[in-house]
Amino acid sequence: MINTFDSTENINEIICGTHQYDKTTRPQIVKKSINNEFYEILNSFQKNTNIGGVMNTSFNLHGFPIILTHEDAFYVLENSGLYHLQVGNHLISKIV
Repeated sequence: MINTFDSTENINEIICGTHQYDKTTRPQIVKKSINNEFYEILNSFQKNTNIGGVMNTSFNLHGFPIILTHEDAFYVLENSGLYHLQVGNHLISKIV
């Protein structure tokens, strides 16, 4: 991910996928011929939301290492703006 691109006026639709300092993005292209299952997930998401992308990022808080354990994941959930966390087949929701 060495290339970055300026975001558009629709930045609020993808704000979580942009760098907070300069609002750039680092897009990744998914080809149907290479990863059909993920391509279909993205295609379905776009049909349902009109948003042609999803966020793919490291799972950690700024200044903390990438999570390695369930406990790390729960810490991120409790100390971030996230409301839900999926761990395997389980969905954990924050009470707000």
